[in-house]
Amino acid sequence: MMHNRALLLRFNIIIALFVTLLASVCARPSAAASSERQIAVAIEAVPAYAQTDSVPGRAESIAKETSLPDQYAISAEYGYAYDPRENIPFLLARVFAIYDYGTVWHQDRPKTLRFKVEGAVGSTLTPHNDLMASANMLALYYPGNLAGRSLRPYIEAGIGVIYTGFRVKGQGLHYNFNPLLGVGCELPQENGKNPFVAIRLHHLSNAGIDRENRGVNSVELQIGRFF
Repeated sequence: MMHNRALLLRFNIIIALFVTLLASVCARPSAAASSERQIAVAIEAVPAYAQTDSVPGRAESIAKETSLPDQYAISAEYGYAYDPRENIPFLLARVFAIYDYGTVWHQDRPKTLRFKVEGAVGSTLTPHNDLMASANMLALYYPGNLAGRSLRPYIEAGIGVIYTGFRVKGQGLHYNFNPLLGVGCELPQENGKNPFVAIRLHHLSNAGIDRENRGVNSVELQIGRFF
């Protein structure tokens, strides 16, 4: 049990460092510089006749309006537990929404950093058909310049809660925490309905809330599409 607690602690520390790194290293140098760049981009997108100083605060107002659009998607996932045993395959259907990270958390951020909330429901395939359901929140980051890309890779990490109808030996609870770490790639479409595929590491354990805390580790293949 001590080994599992240490494993979960390291896993959560990695996720926390990952999210912190995305929010800090990738962030613009300063709020002032960020504001200036946003205003410049916004002004370029406005017709010449509208670019005037006659309306106080117009540039700031335009900059506030240039936020990333919200996105929604659905996916199907096949998962396979590799620890503590290899006979718990499962299928999940997942829906999620992606928002501008800075709009949600009210802070400066790189334009390619997003915030994702998602929910999933499914079942194990063997040895029994046991219900699985989860809710998660993640930070999602697209590295590099997105313009003109035929493929759009991304990385993501987060945590949530999960219910499983099954319990492996030593797993004290049906309700557990659910850290996730994944890498994926989108295929951009003109209509925005991008198909995507991802590989995820999927963990569940109760973080020591119960004296029995045998975790379950899985790898998932995720295929989906934005709509």
